[in-house]
Amino acid sequence: MEEWSWAAEQARAPKLRSMREFAEQEVIIPTGPYKGLRFRCDRQPFTRLWFDEIDSGRWSRFWATGPSQASKTLVGFNIPLLYHLFELRETVICGLPNFDMASDKWGDDILPAIEACPQFREFLPRKGAASKGGLPTAIRFSNGAQLRFMTGGGGDKSVAGKTTRVLIVTEADGFRVSSSTSVEADRITQLEARLAAWSDRAVQYGECTLSTEQGRTYQEIKKGSSSRIMLPCPHCRAWVVPEREDVRGWEDAQDELAARENTQFHCPACNEPWTEEQRADANKGCRLVHRGQEIDTDGEVHGPIPRTKTLGFRWTAVHSLLRSAADVGEDLWNAARDVDEDNAERKLCQFKFAVPYRPPEVEETPLDADELQRRVSALRRGIVPDKVEHLTIGVDLHKRFGAYTVAAWLPGGSSHIADYGTFEVRSDDLGSVERATLAALRDFRDTVIDGWGLAGGGVRVPEAVWIDAGWAPQQIPIYAFCRESEGERFRPLVGRGVGQRYTSNYIKPKKTGAIVRRIGEGYHISWQRSNRILLVEVNVDYWKTWVHGRLASPMDKSGAMTLFKAEPREHTRFAKELTAEREIEEYKPGVGVVRRWETKRRSNHFLDSTVYAAAAGHFAGVRLLSDRVDAPPVITDWFKKQRRR
Repeated sequence: MEEWSWAAEQARAPKLRSMREFAEQEVIIPTGPYKGLRFRCDRQPFTRLWFDEIDSGRWSRFWATGPSQASKTLVGFNIPLLYHLFELRETVICGLPNFDMASDKWGDDILPAIEACPQFREFLPRKGAASKGGLPTAIRFSNGAQLRFMTGGGGDKSVAGKTTRVLIVTEADGFRVSSSTSVEADRITQLEARLAAWSDRAVQYGECTLSTEQGRTYQEIKKGSSSRIMLPCPHCRAWVVPEREDVRGWEDAQDELAARENTQFHCPACNEPWTEEQRADANKGCRLVHRGQEIDTDGEVHGPIPRTKTLGFRWTAVHSLLRSAADVGEDLWNAARDVDEDNAERKLCQFKFAVPYRPPEVEETPLDADELQRRVSALRRGIVPDKVEHLTIGVDLHKRFGAYTVAAWLPGGSSHIADYGTFEVRSDDLGSVERATLAALRDFRDTVIDGWGLAGGGVRVPEAVWIDAGWAPQQIPIYAFCRESEGERFRPLVGRGVGQRYTSNYIKPKKTGAIVRRIGEGYHISWQRSNRILLVEVNVDYWKTWVHGRLASPMDKSGAMTLFKAEPREHTRFAKELTAEREIEEYKPGVGVVRRWETKRRSNHFLDSTVYAAAAGHFAGVRLLSDRVDAPPVITDWFKKQRRR
C-alpha cells in the first residue's frame, strides 16, 4: 500500500526538480563562511559533479567522502535528506552508529539546516514528537514525510519491520560488525534490507570520514565506481589529481608562517606549481572519471560506465576551495613536528586528504633469535649467581610434557636464566592425563627441592614455582599437587590475554576482599572456594612485553636478562621460542592505536614459562631500580595467612 500511495502522490504532484536544482534554489547554508546564503555549486565546483551523477539515474547507491570542513556533511548528508523529505515528501531512514550520535546529528546538522530555510521550517511538527526539543526515534513532518533514526545498537529486531525507499547512512565506519549474539548480518546490511520492498527504485546514500582500508566507506568507494575528480593543469594541460605528495614548499620552512607563504599545489605530470587562482580555475573545469575510464587532453572521457550500482565519490584537499594551499601547508608543517606522530598522521589522512590511514605495525621490542643466543654469562648451566636475591620457576604444562624456566633475580632487577628444559608427562603410558600430570609434577618437585647450585658453593631452592593450569583437564591434578606440596612454594596460575590461546582478556580488579587477596603488577591472586586454593591470574600480554624489554636491554645495564654459558646452537630452541611472538602496534577504527601480540611461530612454550617465572619474581619482590618494593617479605607466611582467611 505504501508503494501505491507514493506513486499516486507523485502522479498528482507538480514537476519535481533535480537534486541540484533543489539545492541551488531552496537550501540555505546553516553554518560556516557562507552562513545564511543560498547554496551554489560554483563555490565548490566538485559538488556539481556529485549532484549531476545523483540526477543521472545511472546509480542507486551513492557513497561519498572528503576532507573535514569541505562540504562533506552538507552535500553528502543534509541536502539528500532535505530533498527526499521536502521535495519528494517521503520517509527517510537515517542510519547512525548509536543513538547519542543521532541526537548530535539532529541538533547540530539536520535541525539547523531545516530552520535555516523558511519553507522547510514550516513543516516542523508543532506538537508531539520533536516539537519541544529532544529526539524521538521518528519525526513526522506536516507535509507527511517522516524521518526515522536507526542505529548500530540494540537487538536485531530493532531494525526489522520498517521499510522505506530511502536510506541515508552517516559515520558508516563507526558501525560495529555483526556480534556473536546476532544471527543476522552487520548493521548496515540489516538497514539496507529495509529497502528490499522497493527493489530498483530504492536509493541509498552513505558518507563518512575515511578510517582505514578495511573501513566500510573505503570499501564501498573502491568496489563501486571509484570515481576521480580530474583537473586540467594550467601549464601542461594534462588531466591530474594533485595529492598530498604534490603539496610542496612547507618542508624546509623555519616557522608556520613561512610554511603558509611557501606552500603550493604542484602538477603531478609536469611538476609546475599552481597559484590559488590557477587552482580555482582548474576546479571550475573539473571532470569526473570512473573506474576503468580515461580522459584525453581535450577533456573527453573514454570508456564504459562501470557495471555497478554504487557511485564511489571522493574529493580531496586540492578540490576544496574553502581552504587555501597555505592552510594545507600549515597543517603539514605542524603535523611534522607533533610529538604524537601517529595521531598527527591519522588526522592528515582522514581529515585533510581523505585517504585511508594505514596504521603502522611497529614491533615494540624487536628481538632477533640469533642475537639472543649470544646473551650468555660466564656461568654454566644450572649454576646460580652468588648475588641472587630471588629464584623463581615458571612452568608451561601440556598433555605430554612440561616446559620450565629457572630465573635468578639480582639486585636492580637484572636476571639470569640459570636453567630451562622440559619434563615428560606420560599421559599415553599411564592411560590418564590426570594421573600422568600428577606423577610428572611430583617428579619435578623432587628436582625443585634439591635446588640449584650457587657459584660460590651451596644450594639455592626456588621460593616460587608458578604452574600453568590453563588447560582444563589438567586443573584438578595441578590444584591437588599444589595443595599437597610442602609449604606454599608451588602455585597454579591461568594466563589471560588477547588472542585465541586465552579464554578471556585480563581484567585487573579494583580492590582486594574475600575473593581477591592481592593485586600485583599485571597479576592478581584470588581465592577459589570450590577448589580450596589461591589461584594466580596473570596478564600475559603485560609480562611478555616486560620479558622482551629485559632481553632487549644491553647486558651491562641494570634490568638486563642473560642466559647461562653455552654454545650458541645450544640455545637455538630456547631463543626461537622466546621470539615466537612479537608485539605490534596498530590502529583500530573507533578505538585508536592499540598494542597486541602476534604469533610468528607456533612453538612458544619457553616464552610462556619465562613469562610466568618473571611474574612470580615480581611477587617475590623483584623490582627494577625505579620501582617501589611492596611485595611480601616471606612468601610462605603470606600464603598461609591468606589460606587461613
